[in-house]
Amino acid sequence: MYDLQKISLRKGSPSPVSIVEDYITGPLARELRDAFLAETDWTASTDVIMSDDMTTYRQALRDITDQAGFPTNITWPTKP
Repeated sequence: MYDLQKISLRKGSPSPVSIVEDYITGPLARELRDAFLAETDWTASTDVIMSDDMTTYRQALRDITDQAGFPTNITWPTKP
């Protein structure tokens, strides 16, 4: 998150619009990601063998914050 008290709007700094987008969109994207993970938590139970596709899907959800376009341009993985 940005500390809005310390932001300098010098040349090359993020624009005020992108700062607000990141501030609002980032937490919402994480919330949605967490909901998708929670929806598949049952597949991680000790009495269930998780498929490779589900393992890949869940890892891709965890990795969305590493995407270059996060949080405003996210490529969401497809649920198997």
